Amino acid sequence: MTDNNKEKTPTYKRVLALAGIVLLVGMYVALFVLALVGSPATFNLFVGCVAATVAIPIMLWLLIWVIGAMTGRHTIASLDAMTSNKQHDKYGNVIPEGKIDTVVFDIGNVLGTFVWREFIKNKGYDEQMTDRIAKASVLSEDWVEFDKGNLTTRQIAEKFAENDPEIAGDLLGIFTDLNDIIEKREETVPWIRSLKAAGYRVYYLSNFSKEALEGNEEPMAFISECDGGILSYREHVVKPDPAIYNLLASRYDLVPEKTVFIDDTKVNIDAARSLGWNGIVYESYEQVVKDLHNLGVRY
Repeated sequence: MTDNNKEKTPTYKRVLALAGIVLLVGMYVALFVLALVGSPATFNLFVGCVAATVAIPIMLWLLIWVIGAMTGRHTIASLDAMTSNKQHDKYGNVIPEGKIDTVVFDIGNVLGTFVWREFIKNKGYDEQMTDRIAKASVLSEDWVEFDKGNLTTRQIAEKFAENDPEIAGDLLGIFTDLNDIIEKREETVPWIRSLKAAGYRVYYLSNFSKEALEGNEEPMAFISECDGGILSYREHVVKPDPAIYNLLASRYDLVPEKTVFIDDTKVNIDAARSLGWNGIVYESYEQVVKDLHNLGVRY
């Protein structure tokens, strides 16, 4: 919610509203006087008052709508009256206030929770074995190959198996799919919708595998809410390589100084900042909302 919603109502709106009230009150006062003196014109004036009570608000609504259309500002007469205090472009889209016009999100542990530990444990392993499996897979350098999309699921599982041959069978079995490795965050879709309603463009930029996308349809439903984005496996490049940031910027015409990137990994934020982007290291939803506010992002 922006602070602008608390701004004083524009003068022209108050003048128009006052004029309409004065006109209606004047007509009803005249009707009352004519009724007292028993004038034959009383009935006709009564009909006129009823008609004016309906017609004047409509006329005022149309006048305010025309003023809004001419000035490029939506008004109470606009179909999206909740944004009547904001500037709009010629297409009727809200123009964000401040220097930021684009918000880019990472996915894992930002828009969705990467629950790799639960994913492994749910296969029937205890804490000690879960740590061992993770070291050979999720926490290994080979996991990047998953996100790059250069290897098949079988090939990446075989690389994990090479990291710890004693549990090769387990590693080959666990990573036949990545179903339920991402957990839904309830705040994500409302967050994206609020930003877009306030006029911000919203994109995703994430190191992400095809298997993780296809195995987590519900937690990843927010994808369709965004204006676009990049998943690393499709482009065969991962963060913090500057190439993936530049690809997103060129594909969607992002202006670096007007863009803010949110990621839970500092090295990825550092890479964005080196390219002129604004960056926020995600620690919590509340913290990011506050940091966005400090950058002038209002929604």
